[in-house]
Amino acid sequence: MSLYVVFEGIDGAGKTTQAKALEKYLKKENYKVFYFHEPTTTKAGKLVKEMIREGTIYGNDAISLAFALDRIMFKYEVLNHALREYDVIIGDRSFYSSIVYQKTMGLDLKWLKEVNRFVIVPDIAFVLEISIEEQMRRRGESDIIFEKKSFQEKLIQEYKNLLSYFPNYNIIFINGEDSIENIHQQIREIIKKYLK
Repeated sequence: MSLYVVFEGIDGAGKTTQAKALEKYLKKENYKVFYFHEPTTTKAGKLVKEMIREGTIYGNDAISLAFALDRIMFKYEVLNHALREYDVIIGDRSFYSSIVYQKTMGLDLKWLKEVNRFVIVPDIAFVLEISIEEQMRRRGESDIIFEKKSFQEKLIQEYKNLLSYFPNYNIIFINGEDSIENIHQQIREIIKKYLK
């Protein structure tokens, strides 16, 4: 069975940078690695991207359900197979993003857990933490709801709440304002323990 690792955090926290760095390192160490990003490549994933990019008449509940559907479709189309064929699966975002983002948008935590109950829970979730000041320096603000400063500030707090929402899951917080190399080294050391 594969080791399933995901990277989480607000926009600009360094998720993709660290996910790609880990992928490169593990491949160099001769592990079979599968990398993916949410929203995924399913029909539902494409719909999610359209809903975010173009705006929608549908509410936050519809967006949340679309994300959940994308995750479930990806599980059947890709992830189940990948978990059998690869040593390490690396996800750039996961259902944790839906919990954090959609709860910030006013949806009920219990309902969010319910619609995401069919997901495959990652073995490890790395949450890269940065301040709102650092986030604004790296990414700035846009008109997209998810990229507004006020929204990102709320997300920072919601990510901190993940441990209380999922006390039995393996969620590891890392200082995302450290150097890229130092963060990568921390992640490598943790991953090595699981791959022994």
